[in-house]
Amino acid sequence: MLSKQERLNRLKQRISSGPQLTINTEFYFLAKELGCLADLLGREYEVEYEGDKIKRIIQKPMAIPSFIKLIEELEKDYKNQEKQMKKANRKGRK
Repeated sequence: MLSKQERLNRLKQRISSGPQLTINTEFYFLAKELGCLADLLGREYEVEYEGDKIKRIIQKPMAIPSFIKLIEELEKDYKNQEKQMKKANRKGRK
């Protein structure tokens, strides 16, 4: 059984192993890997603290520029997956 730190290190390695990574790309891959992309798409959260404890979490609409960047990352990933699928199909025909 892997420890939390080992799992975190594996996740970090998978996310940061690609070429041309921007903060938007890393954020997209992290959300995708954690399975929470649908929860984040179109939403931002503001966390209010009271001392060390979370007082409340406020859900806000995502800013348009942030939304556009996230959608662009989604489109790039979709196109990349299509290329990989076509490449895999070509290998299977030989």
